[in-house]
Amino acid sequence: MFVAITVAVILFAISSLHFLWAAGSPWPCADERSLIRTVVGHPETKGFPSPALTAAVATAILLAGLIALWAGNVVSPPLPDWIRIAGLVVLTGVFLLRGFASYLPRRLWGEMTEPFATLDRRYFAPLCIVLGLGFLWLLAGNLPN
Repeated sequence: MFVAITVAVILFAISSLHFLWAAGSPWPCADERSLIRTVVGHPETKGFPSPALTAAVATAILLAGLIALWAGNVVSPPLPDWIRIAGLVVLTGVFLLRGFASYLPRRLWGEMTEPFATLDRRYFAPLCIVLGLGFLWLLAGNLPN
C-alpha cells in the first residue's frame, strides 16, 4: 500500500501542475517562454501546448495515480481486473521508456533547450524511472498466482 500511495501522491502533484498550466499559469516560472524552456525543451516550440491538450495530459496523469491506488487496494472501482493489470503493464512501460529514453544519445531526439536538458537528466528522467519501478512493483503484486 505504501508504494501505491507514494506513486499516487507524486502523480497527483504532477497532474495538479498540468491543470494549473492548462488554466494559463506559468508557475513555477515567470512567464510562458521560460515555462516552455523548462518543461518542453524543444527549441522549435513557439508556444505552450493548448489548454485542452495540457488538460488531457493532466487527466491521464490523474488516472495513472488512481490506477496505482487501485493496484494497492486503496480504492476499488467496479471494473474488471484485466483493466487494472493492463493499466499497470502500460504505465510500467510508459514511465520506464520515458525515463531511460532521456539517457539515449541526443542525436536521436535533437537538441534540447536549457534548463530542460539539465532538469530532465537530473530530475524528470530519474523520477519517471522511479515511477516505472513503482508500477512494476504494483504489477508484480497484482499478477494472478
